[in-house]
Amino acid sequence: MLDLFASEYRTVLQDILAWSVCLAALYWGSGPERIVAATWLALFEIAAKIYRSVLSEGYRLHDVDVFLATTDVLAGAIWITVALYANRSYTFWIAGLQLLAVLAHLARGAAEMISPIGYATMVIAPGWFQLVFLGFGLVLHFRRKKRFGAYRDWRSPQNPTELRVSQAIGIWKSRLRRTIESLLGTSS
Repeated sequence: MLDLFASEYRTVLQDILAWSVCLAALYWGSGPERIVAATWLALFEIAAKIYRSVLSEGYRLHDVDVFLATTDVLAGAIWITVALYANRSYTFWIAGLQLLAVLAHLARGAAEMISPIGYATMVIAPGWFQLVFLGFGLVLHFRRKKRFGAYRDWRSPQNPTELRVSQAIGIWKSRLRRTIESLLGTSS
């Protein structure tokens, strides 16, 4: 089984997993799932494929691929922001794993003694786990939404004025729903 992940088919398997999970997250997910999925697809599937097709050998600085390091830092910044504000806990795991990939680039640039295999493992391995966490997070979101109905995508704001506005919108939505149900003669 591990031989399959170490073979030349690893990138094909990861691409299939990435597209499957990310498209499912874009379709069935809410805000946090969609942002995580869109970031993955934009940076690691589309931009990286274009980059590799244009430049077979990327620009390297101290044995670190600058484009790969830049995309990892950008994805890390986006996913850390999502993790801090999303009403989901799995996003912290995705952001934390992305920090491991970013730190791998820093370690490779700082120390010449890191083996290429170790560097590649530190950069590639978190991606597999991130996709698994996104998949599990999507399943949990779907189950929670099915069981309890709609719920907040983002944490409550610190500003009480924003909270009052969101509460007013929620009250307005529930009143509108009750009015429509009474007009149609149905109740839920």
